[in-house]
Amino acid sequence: MPYRTYDKRVSNYEKAIDPTVVSTKFTNRKDLMVAGQQEMQAELVDMEQKVRGVLDDEGILGNFRIPYLNFARALFRAKGHNSGVALQKIATAEKSKFTSLGLDPAVLDKIIYLVIGVPAY
Repeated sequence: MPYRTYDKRVSNYEKAIDPTVVSTKFTNRKDLMVAGQQEMQAELVDMEQKVRGVLDDEGILGNFRIPYLNFARALFRAKGHNSGVALQKIATAEKSKFTSLGLDPAVLDKIIYLVIGVPAY
């Protein structure tokens, strides 16, 4: 079967963005979308507070916390799309990247365990 042509793609797009259909879909799903956003924001804030506790224990202060929190956020984001060995490998790659920026690998290991629940691969 041949790929869709440019004309077919544009025609499909024009039909898919009918304002009444989009408005109806959004209105019907808005409550679920807001509830999902609230749930994920609560999980994110909880994770960040735990990471801040690790940073407090390690004596990391001020602006030096920012890259560690960014590392934790990258893992949190990856956790939403991956699991198992794939997530562990992503954690290892992120650890390597952030270690090259001068972060302490021992602290990163603690953050990995805190965010994904298992050590890096």
